[in-house]
Amino acid sequence: MPRCTTPQTLNREITISGRGLHGNHPCSVRLVPVPTASGLVFVHTPTGTEIPARADLAGDLVLATTLVKDGVRLQTVEHLLSALSGLEVEHLRIEVDGEELPILDGSAAPWVDAILQAGVKGLAGRRRFMKITRPVEIRNGDRWIRALPFNGQRIRYVIDFPIPALGRQSRELSLTPEKYRRELGSARTFCLAQEIEQLHARGLALGGSLDNAVVFGADGPLNESLRYEDEAVRHKMLDLVGDLALLGAPLLGLVEAHAAGHAMHVALAQAD
Repeated sequence: MPRCTTPQTLNREITISGRGLHGNHPCSVRLVPVPTASGLVFVHTPTGTEIPARADLAGDLVLATTLVKDGVRLQTVEHLLSALSGLEVEHLRIEVDGEELPILDGSAAPWVDAILQAGVKGLAGRRRFMKITRPVEIRNGDRWIRALPFNGQRIRYVIDFPIPALGRQSRELSLTPEKYRRELGSARTFCLAQEIEQLHARGLALGGSLDNAVVFGADGPLNESLRYEDEAVRHKMLDLVGDLALLGAPLLGLVEAHAAGHAMHVALAQAD
């Protein structure tokens, strides 16, 4: 079961800067504690547009999760949301001066480290949860995701790629802040080397490098080393935690995913 029963925010402000993975533009993000339980709210500082972290505001979901409101887009929000959700920080003002959050090292670890350094504090009231009482499934051919009743927060994920360097990977865990930090938070985003040229042609991954992503060639990763033997499926789980943060409350249930991605994660969060 979740550790914390009261709403939480940060103990002090955090500012992190970097460049976006896809657009390669600079961006600075300021995490500001809030006095009451008001959810996670992004603020695009150049326009003053406030964008709550909600599934109904999710737009472009190609290789990232994007929030859209009043013509303003905030891309690649999933790693920050994952770190916050994994550490049970669900109430915060998030000020962003660009249109894509920094990719940093490709994982949620820099966000996790900054959150732990800042510390968290409780807010008045009781923490709200969303409990699964009946099965909910989203399916597209052999790709699917579903949520099932379960007394806790548990994730089971399977990926299956047609290259030996990746192949089939599966992992399952019950989510706690400790397990998130130890088993998911450091897993980096990844891609196939054969896809990079096509991604660039589509204006994607323009800021990608071996410093912020794991690149798999035909014979294995081009990076010097992996952080986990099954780092790819762990990163998919990291993404799922971030995308489910768009529910606005922690999900109590078992979530199973097979060859899913951001679009299916968000579709589950949008399901009735």
